[in-house]
Amino acid sequence: MKKLFFSVLAFASLMMLSQNACYYDNEVEQYGVATCDTTNISFSQDVLPVINASCLSCHVPGGQQESSPMTNYEEIKNYSDAILERVNGIGGIMPPTGPISECNQSKIEAWVRAGAPNN
Repeated sequence: MKKLFFSVLAFASLMMLSQNACYYDNEVEQYGVATCDTTNISFSQDVLPVINASCLSCHVPGGQQESSPMTNYEEIKNYSDAILERVNGIGGIMPPTGPISECNQSKIEAWVRAGAPNN
C-alpha cells in the first residue's frame, strides 16, 4: 500500500511540475521574421518604459548611480549617447542584471539617432 501511495505521489508531483514548466516559443520559427518596429519611435511610449523598467533601480537619487540620474526627459536626453553605448555593451553591459532585448536596444538607438526627441 505504501509503495502504491508513493508511486501515485511521485506521478502527481511530476504532472504538476510538467504543467508549470517553462515553454519557449521560437518566434522566428513559428511566425516567420521577428519584427521590431523602430519607425516613429516615441520617447514616452517606447524609450521611457524601458528606462523605467531597466535603469531606475540604480539611476535615481539614493540609488547606486545617483550621480547620473535618469528621472526625467532632460536627464535621459543628456545621457542618451552613454545609454546607447551601455545597452549595446560598450564599456560594460547595462543594466547589470543582463542586457535588454535586442528590440529595445534598437528602439533606443533609433530614438538617439533621431536626435532624442521629447515625443
